[in-house]
Amino acid sequence: MTRHTCLWWETAPEPKSYAGKPLPPKTDVVVVGGGFTGTSAALQLAKGGARVTLLEAKSIGCEASSRNGGQALSCLHNTLTETVRRYGRDLGREMFRAAVEAADTVERIIKVEQIDCDFVRSGSIEAAAKPAHFERLKREQETLRAIAGFEVQIVPKSEVRSELGTDAYHGLMVNPRSGSVQPAKFVRGMALAAERAGADIHEGVRVTALERLKNQMDGTRFIVQTEAGEIAAKEIILAANAWTGRIIPQFRMRVFPAESYIIATEPLSGDLAAKVIPKNRAAYDTRRVLAYYRLSPEKRMVWGGELTMRGARPQANIAALRNGMARVFPELANARLDYFWGGTLALTLDETAHAGQVDGMWYSMAYVGHGVTLATYLGQQLANGVLGKPVDNPFAGLTIPPAPPYQDSAWFVNIGKLWYRVLDLIA
Repeated sequence: MTRHTCLWWETAPEPKSYAGKPLPPKTDVVVVGGGFTGTSAALQLAKGGARVTLLEAKSIGCEASSRNGGQALSCLHNTLTETVRRYGRDLGREMFRAAVEAADTVERIIKVEQIDCDFVRSGSIEAAAKPAHFERLKREQETLRAIAGFEVQIVPKSEVRSELGTDAYHGLMVNPRSGSVQPAKFVRGMALAAERAGADIHEGVRVTALERLKNQMDGTRFIVQTEAGEIAAKEIILAANAWTGRIIPQFRMRVFPAESYIIATEPLSGDLAAKVIPKNRAAYDTRRVLAYYRLSPEKRMVWGGELTMRGARPQANIAALRNGMARVFPELANARLDYFWGGTLALTLDETAHAGQVDGMWYSMAYVGHGVTLATYLGQQLANGVLGKPVDNPFAGLTIPPAPPYQDSAWFVNIGKLWYRVLDLIA
């Protein structure tokens, strides 16, 4: 029977609890949120000598940071071609280079802090779902080389089986700089590293309001109200991702939550695992309603995305994921499904990460499925800003387009998926 729980939670050591501790009355920096962004920021701040207090409403990494596909991608969600079209050649190039540096940052943190999280850097595959998509990948290869000096490999349809054991695709683009992690181990490992460096971490503490102060002699600028009391702080880093709009009015109706669902099969035999993904790369396709997948350390096929719907019956979403997997790899059609789970990520209508300052507070959010790397990187960049160090953040100051009115259900995400599926069928 398929267990409705996250594979990564089940295969990680028992997490340390940071609950039930008294809050300090005062600190240098309050970090709101304990996912990739918050733990990375807290680690950098603590190692930089700041007194930092991290507040997580639930438990470390319990939302998207531990429930994603574990793909540590060295690229943006949008193509460089599209990014340059929107933001210009120079800013587009800097955004892409930040994404490449983000993957390097993940590897560096794992090595320096000795985080055991099954990290491998074996590359990623973007798979062309249609012949026209492969032509687009070939043009993107030239754009990457010309604008960013970044090399990828193009694999024609006749050679796809050297990378993926399927005939479902019309060619591939291989990015050698991407990798994968066990995300629950990684985010919890960053929290432990931050605590070792001196960060004060609290779980089960929900922030309810933020108050701006003026002309305090000791440099205090904010009062952070929580369900467990209040804290005075000089700086605030908002790392609540999809939930930031609940705290900051400026982000309401602009940053919204969306669900992504994943299945994991039983462990595959060595021969079968080597057949379906012979080089152990992370993979995703070129559809708007895409599939993303990889092998876990136990050689389970971990498959996410597809036309899954928030509010649908779990069995309907499981069926959509299984059918998508079987379409690409027919030999997995009858594989036992051991795990099914979902996670909430943050989206904006421009499908671009956003990080910067608002009303004197620092924020970073909306990584559109690239949070393993971008959230980790931008958390460190925000911390650098607080510490007065150089900041490399090309996502600062971007206007976030308004979204249609929604409540927690974010109904238009399901409508958007259906519309994208229509576009996938006709384009």
